[in-house]
Amino acid sequence: MDHRTCIVVALACALIACGTETPSSSDAVHASTQVSFGEPVPDLSFDGVDADGVAGRLRLRDYRGQEALLVVISGGSWCGTCRWTTQGRVSAVPDVLQHRIRRLDLVLGDRDNGEPDALAAQEYRNASEDLDQVGVAADPQDVFASLFADRDAPLPRFVLLTGAELRVADVLANPAPRELQARLRSALGDPPAAGAAETLVDGFFREHEWALLQETVVPAAPPMDPSNAVADSPAAAALGRDLFFDAKLSPGGKIACASCHRLDMAMSDGLPRARGVAEGDRRSPSITLSAHARWHFWDGRADSGWAQALAPFEDAREFASSRVHVARRVLTGHADAYASAFPSAAVADPTGWPAAGKPGEPAYDALPEQERARITQVFVNAGKAIAAWQRTIRVLPNALDRYMAGDFGALDEAQKYGLQLFVRTGCMQCHWGPRLTDDAFHALGLVTTRQDGKADDGRAGGIQAWMNSEFRRDGAWSDAHASGRRTGPIAQRLSGQFKTPPLRGVADGAFFGHGGSFDALGSVTEFYGGSGPHAASAHALAGRESWLTTFGETEQWGLVPFLRVLTAQPTLE
Repeated sequence: MDHRTCIVVALACALIACGTETPSSSDAVHASTQVSFGEPVPDLSFDGVDADGVAGRLRLRDYRGQEALLVVISGGSWCGTCRWTTQGRVSAVPDVLQHRIRRLDLVLGDRDNGEPDALAAQEYRNASEDLDQVGVAADPQDVFASLFADRDAPLPRFVLLTGAELRVADVLANPAPRELQARLRSALGDPPAAGAAETLVDGFFREHEWALLQETVVPAAPPMDPSNAVADSPAAAALGRDLFFDAKLSPGGKIACASCHRLDMAMSDGLPRARGVAEGDRRSPSITLSAHARWHFWDGRADSGWAQALAPFEDAREFASSRVHVARRVLTGHADAYASAFPSAAVADPTGWPAAGKPGEPAYDALPEQERARITQVFVNAGKAIAAWQRTIRVLPNALDRYMAGDFGALDEAQKYGLQLFVRTGCMQCHWGPRLTDDAFHALGLVTTRQDGKADDGRAGGIQAWMNSEFRRDGAWSDAHASGRRTGPIAQRLSGQFKTPPLRGVADGAFFGHGGSFDALGSVTEFYGGSGPHAASAHALAGRESWLTTFGETEQWGLVPFLRVLTAQPTLE
C-alpha cells in the first residue's frame, strides 16, 4: 500500500493497561488526554519508527488529509485476535480503498505486557509480516481507550478518523473483514459493496476466525534453547528423569519434583496451593510443554527451563535443600548417569564438602571460591538435565485438535458454541497459539494474599528476583555465551500482574488461578464475565487492565463445555 496517500492508524497493543508515568518529552501524550466521538483528536505525538524504519517522533498531524481516512487499531502481534488483524485483515481491504489509506501502528504494551517504548515498537514492527511501509510507535497511555469505556470491546479495536481535523467518525471492536470494509466505505462516503452472503465454517466460524483457530493445534517440538547445551541430549534427559523422581534431593527424603508435578494430574498436584515441606503462596503450575515458555513461574522469575528446575531446591517451603546437598546427591547417587550426560564436566569430589550449604550460609561461604564453583556447576548441570527431560514431555491430541484437523464431529454443538464464544468474547486476546497462552503478564483484579499476610505483587517481585538471579540466560552459567548481563529492568507497569496460564490442559485441573482461588471452570468464567457468585468485585474490576471485557451469564456458562475438552494428557518419548 502507498503510505503517502493512505491513512490507517493501527494502535497495536500487547495487551492494554493504564500507565501512570508521564513521558519526559514536552509534547508527550498524557494520561489525561481525552478523545471524544465526533470531535477532532488532539495533536498527539509518540516515540517510534516511521514508515521507512527511521527512529524518531511520530505526530498525528503528519497523517492528516482532506480525502483520507485514519483507522486507529488497538491491538497487534502481541494479542491473539490482533495478530491476525495486523497480518491479514487490514491488508485484505480492497484495492479501491487501499489508495486512500495510510497506516501507523501505536504499540500499547511490549511482548510481555510491560510498559512500551520505542524499542518495543521496533520489535513489534519486525514481528509483523506486512509492516514494511508502516510507522510504529509506543503509546503507553492508551489515549483512545475512552472511546470504548461504555461498551464491551474485545481487541482489536478500530477508530475511524476523517477529514483534515481527524474527527472520530466510527468505532469497531474485533470486526469481521466484511464488516470492517463496509464501515470503511461508509466513513469514506462510498456506496456499499455488493457481495455474496458470508459462509461460516461448520456453521459457526467466519473465515478469519477459523484461520486464527488453526494456530491452536497440538504443539510441535519446543524451540531450541541455546542456554542449555544438553537441552536435546538423550543422556541428559535420562539423568533428568531420574532426578525428577528422586526424593533424596530433599534433606528429609520426602519431596521430589514429581511431588508437585504428577504425571497422573497433568504435571500439577491437584491442590489449591503448592505443598512441599510447607504450603506455598501459589498453585503449582503444570509443567507440561513448559519448554515452549519464555518465562517460568507465575511471576516470571526464571527465563529458562533449567533455572526454573533449580529454584525449588533452595526454596525453604519447597525442598528446603541446598546446592551442596543436591550436588552431593547427584555425584553419589547418579554418578554414572551424570558422567554420561556431562562427559566433559570437571571432576568434582564431594568428600570434603559440608553436608549442606548455599550462598549466604556460613558452611558454604567458607569454602574456597574454586570449590564453590565446582558445587554450583554440578547443581546447574542437574537443572539442565531436568530441563532436558521436561523438553521430551509431549501431549496427545485432544478433541479440539481433531476438530481443527477437519473432524467436525469431534466437538458437539455445545462445545462448538463455547469455542465460538472463546473467540468472540475476548478470551483469545491472551489465550492463543498451540498452548493457548501469550506467555505475558496481566493484572485481572484478582488479589491474593501470601502466607505472611501481604498481598502477592506477582510480576513486580518476579522482575526483581530475575534481576538478582545468578541463573539467567545471559549469565555466567548459561551456555548461550551472552556478551553480558542485561542491566536494565524488564518493562513492567502494574503490581499484581501474573503470567497467563496455558489453557491446553485446563480440563485436567482441579483448582484455577495463580492462588488456587477457583475450584471449578464455571467459577473462572463467572469471574471473568463479571456477574454471578464468583464474579469480580467492583474494586477488582477497577484494578483490571482496560482491554479485559465482561460478558453475561449465557456466555459465561456457554464457555464451559468447550473448556472441558482442553485436555493435555502427557506422553513421554
